[in-house]
Amino acid sequence: MSFLDTRIDHERSKEAAKWLKEEISEQLERYKKIVSDMDAASEKREQWYQEFFDRIQNQGFNMDGDTRVKIPNDDLPVKPDTKHKVVY
Repeated sequence: MSFLDTRIDHERSKEAAKWLKEEISEQLERYKKIVSDMDAASEKREQWYQEFFDRIQNQGFNMDGDTRVKIPNDDLPVKPDTKHKVVY
């Protein structure tokens, strides 16, 4: 057996298949709720990002002990054009 051949053939009982189907449907429902909540918070998220960028540009962040470093505008990350994605 090689490391690429890791599949073990087995049969699921009807009870296990039923449980798996129910579990998958419950997880999909939870995922859809999380996605809708994340989409609802998109305006707040943009505000949080902007507040964070303002804070690290004006006040800086602690690099070492009391040493604070201000981040120049050129070093801020560029906002992606894609939608915020929920990964699970």
